[in-house]
Amino acid sequence: MSKKKQTLKACVYYWLAALLSVAAIFMIFLPNVKLYGLISETVHYTGNGLNAVFGYSDGSLSVFSFSIMNLITYVLPLAALVLIALKMAKVAKSNLLDIFAIILLIVGGVFFFLIPTFAISEYANTANTLVHTMDKNLAVGTILGGIFSILGAVVLCLKLVLKRK
Repeated sequence: MSKKKQTLKACVYYWLAALLSVAAIFMIFLPNVKLYGLISETVHYTGNGLNAVFGYSDGSLSVFSFSIMNLITYVLPLAALVLIALKMAKVAKSNLLDIFAIILLIVGGVFFFLIPTFAISEYANTANTLVHTMDKNLAVGTILGGIFSILGAVVLCLKLVLKRK
């Protein structure tokens, strides 16, 4: 195979991984955390990623507080995207940037599924209503973000494996 075709194939893998990383980052705008009652099983509040990361208050009631772990969840695919861009710009020829990007995307994908655990919900701690029997659950943004992040890592792994053959 010619050198030009190999470079084109590698570029396709990088573009696909970059697209999946961007899609994972944009999941911050979709619903990420559902607060629902344990007794009635009804959803009381659904917050998007911005609410789960930076906090949200509903009137005088603070639903979410700032969560550094949720911020890290969205920074990891962003850092992987920067590494992918550096690799596409041919800053480094070694596979070290690819390996770091794979690690960042996998850890980010796992953290996406832990967003409800990382979310600091004061809404569930208020004692003046029956909301102290609330639980947090995954929403569509966390599931898709985790899938996109892990798929980006798989694409980069395929690029590394197929380059060896």
